[in-house]
Amino acid sequence: MQNLKGLTKQEIKHYLWRVGDLSWKLHSTQKAIYDITESQNQDEILILSARQLGKSYLGVIIALEYCIKYPGRIVRIMASTLKQVQDIVADNLLPICRDAPEGFVERHKSSYRWTIGGSSLRLGALEKQYVDYSRGGNASLIICEEGGFVKSDEYQYAITSVIGPQLLRSAGRLMHITTPSEDLNHVIHTEIAPRCSLKDAVFSYTIYDNPQISQEQIEKAIELCGGEDTVAWRREYLAEMVRDPSRMIVPSFSRDSHVARVILPDYGKWIVATDFGGVRDKTVSLLMGYDFLENQILVIDERVHEKNTDTTEIVDAIRQMERQIEETHGNDVVARWADAPGQLQIDLQKLHGLEMRLPRKDDWKAAINNVQVEFGNKNVTITPNCTFLIHSLESGRYNDNRTDFDRNETLGHCDALAALMYGVRMLDRSKPFIDLVPTPDKVFVKPNPKPEHDLAQAIHPKVFSASMNREQSVKRFGTFKQ
Repeated sequence: MQNLKGLTKQEIKHYLWRVGDLSWKLHSTQKAIYDITESQNQDEILILSARQLGKSYLGVIIALEYCIKYPGRIVRIMASTLKQVQDIVADNLLPICRDAPEGFVERHKSSYRWTIGGSSLRLGALEKQYVDYSRGGNASLIICEEGGFVKSDEYQYAITSVIGPQLLRSAGRLMHITTPSEDLNHVIHTEIAPRCSLKDAVFSYTIYDNPQISQEQIEKAIELCGGEDTVAWRREYLAEMVRDPSRMIVPSFSRDSHVARVILPDYGKWIVATDFGGVRDKTVSLLMGYDFLENQILVIDERVHEKNTDTTEIVDAIRQMERQIEETHGNDVVARWADAPGQLQIDLQKLHGLEMRLPRKDDWKAAINNVQVEFGNKNVTITPNCTFLIHSLESGRYNDNRTDFDRNETLGHCDALAALMYGVRMLDRSKPFIDLVPTPDKVFVKPNPKPEHDLAQAIHPKVFSASMNREQSVKRFGTFKQ
């Protein structure tokens, strides 16, 4: 490093800018994260960060340094929307660059591009309607801001179809810097975190790691969130992966309480519940039954089909489920219920020999409440092979107005939950067997009945006396004489 003695403070800053060392602008925790990213020789890093830690500021610093150190490269910062990424960079880039050498950071006419040290810093959006604008070029570093709050399927598309190909030839690096998502099944949680964890490239920082936040401010944040046990506090300030019950369709669901391998009862009455998605959504069929003695709704198998799947394929999959329960337990499926248009029901019957009845759909909210009560009372057991239903229960959410289920590429229109609603409502819960042989400890001994005349006399003595007199005066057949 050049001998900096005798240089003014401004000259030292200009020198550090030109060599690409901006770490002196970071507070202690930002510097710790910076050091980790510098030392990590990994192509993908995930940083889960609490609010107000300065992660966006850090991201801009890392991007600027890379541009300076490696001239002629493309570096991208991407966030949910163009406005969001523009705000992130504008709010942080301008203060950072106040002491940069004049003309060192040049903004293009486009508000989404800068030239720094001979490299290009470009902004982009992650949402599917905008992300394709960021196609092209061989980026060497891409920083994704708050990806946890982009829809999971859209984030997945951005990573696999737009971002990934740009990093392929350059052997570049992808950094995810985000607060954990509200969606537990978000691709950041289910795929990116495990992938990075295998490389020791997942790092988490809470509000307590922020040297710029006082204890008084922390207590204020706890109060605003409603307490230390709230979802908001744990996710936003402790960087934990937690679900928000207020948005979940079945908030009481948990794998520990509701997912288990079961010994199927021989007396079960099995049904198939199907939600047909047609050309827009997924089609999901569930094989369900009711364990009368244990008061347990059992979901033991599922079949999931993408939109536009041929009806024959769906019918074959349903029949396969049915054959398995018939072959293993000798029980026939007693009914099939399906949310399907009338013409489809006719086609299923006439062309495929599959009779499906229309379930009750008179009160959508009541059907949801019914499911929630059953899960809350722990009356539902799902076998582990029903993975799509389990994911849907963990992450299925209402839309913003709570007037319908949320729709996304991963879960469809929460079609598995719709099928579950129909099944729970239409299950045959009647007694499935007749007690022909009593158990020794529950033997019922029929008492000796009193003679009919004793019972009649007890009910109405006067009527009994009159009837007895008439009976005694009547001649019996075979003793009648003229």
